Amino acid sequence: MDYKFILGLLVGVLVGALIIAIVTPQQPQQPAAVQQQTCPVSVDTIKKRGKLVVGTSADWPPYEYVEDGKIVGIDVDIARKIAERLGVGLEVRDMKFSALIEAVKRGDVDIVIADMAITPEREKQVLFSIPYQVDSSVVIARRGANIRTIDDLRGKTVGVQVGTVQEDWAVKTLGNYSKIVRYDKVYPYMVEALRKGDLDVIVVGGVVGRAIVKRYPEFEQVYSVGVRYSAVAMPICASDLKIEIDSVIYNMLQSGEMEKLINSWVEKWLYS
Repeated sequence: MDYKFILGLLVGVLVGALIIAIVTPQQPQQPAAVQQQTCPVSVDTIKKRGKLVVGTSADWPPYEYVEDGKIVGIDVDIARKIAERLGVGLEVRDMKFSALIEAVKRGDVDIVIADMAITPEREKQVLFSIPYQVDSSVVIARRGANIRTIDDLRGKTVGVQVGTVQEDWAVKTLGNYSKIVRYDKVYPYMVEALRKGDLDVIVVGGVVGRAIVKRYPEFEQVYSVGVRYSAVAMPICASDLKIEIDSVIYNMLQSGEMEKLINSWVEKWLYS
């Protein structure tokens, strides 16, 4: 099967389930003190400023990466749709993935969009939109490495990105018998380490992993890990902004635009 069929089947099935699940999305109850404080970000402040400031980590193609000096990708296009909804311009700031949560909490950026998975720990710190992507995490190895199960990872060196759900999984599942090596950047650093043999495997998001395997045929996907929901993060008090962002994402999912967007950026990155 080629990657288009696999990705299309995955996205098609999961988006259908996702639309049903998100009609009445649930968010953690905001404490009274949080509701009463002055929020660093709101629809009004963004409109008065005239631009939406977005934080991302541009090392996760095809979601966000640098091309010809500009940050591009799936998440950047979604951010642009949100900015258009608000009637403002767009500014994208690149930073370490592990710094994104604190940046949005402080109000340094209005939102974070970086294929960030919803987790209970993150929900205590930020407010999430409805999910725009349902995916798994995957383990990638060099072809012929004879790695097929978790037990095969005993004694192996595993590459992960700092602050990700992939790092959490690796530490909890493999930390007692594998060497976990952490990177700030997935691409190109973690990918190059795998190519050179400094790592036995890397753990990344499913769409990212399938794109990497297609672009680098010396790699293969050897294991799939759970299910995760990617969403836009914003200050926990920014309920008015969440309404606008949820509307953009819901419309993109329902119309099929999200699936087309993901497919087009995967193809673009693979053949760039």
